[in-house]
Amino acid sequence: MKALNSHGRLWLAGPAAAGLFFLSLIGFAAVRSDGYSHATKAVSELGAIGAPFAMAFNIAGFILPGILIIIFASRLMRKDESSRGPLLLAMSGVCLALAGLAPTNMLVSEALTTILHAVGAIGSGLCWVFALFWIGPLLSERFGLQTWGSLTPWFSLFLVANIGWQVSFRMTGLVMPGWGQRIAFLGYFLWFAVTGLLLWLRARNELAHASDDI
Repeated sequence: MKALNSHGRLWLAGPAAAGLFFLSLIGFAAVRSDGYSHATKAVSELGAIGAPFAMAFNIAGFILPGILIIIFASRLMRKDESSRGPLLLAMSGVCLALAGLAPTNMLVSEALTTILHAVGAIGSGLCWVFALFWIGPLLSERFGLQTWGSLTPWFSLFLVANIGWQVSFRMTGLVMPGWGQRIAFLGYFLWFAVTGLLLWLRARNELAHASDDI
């Protein structure tokens, strides 16, 4: 029973990753004294080389959330025979952590750290989107979360919205680029937060029923 309870708590790695990222995003942007704007600045600029508190943001905003996502994916992997979806989620976490380990250099776009950061940032989103189409049926069939499982693949539209937003910014300049990126992050971490909470509540109910049967 203790093992079941411990494993159930691992689902909270999803909400923890989301909370840590958004607290870091809001907090580190607030302490900037150089006019950092969510509307016009990229999230990566908070952890860019030379930025104030860059290392702290990269650890709290990218690396630790990435590790928590890997933990969440490893727990999910135990429930999936094919493991394709959870493996892609784990790769998404690895890529997110890579984005923090290789901070971007805003002055040198060809710098190795800038390239690795871009690979991590883009890779985390793409791996997540592909994972959704395997995870959706898994949530419906193995966990009984039919409604959430059906909604899960639709979260890929958050990334599509970001791409459309950036295209619109480059072609018309009528929208602010920073908000598009934050739409993608919102969908990404919102999915982990809600999914983790739902699975944690399910594990708690299973534990309660197991206790009643003793």
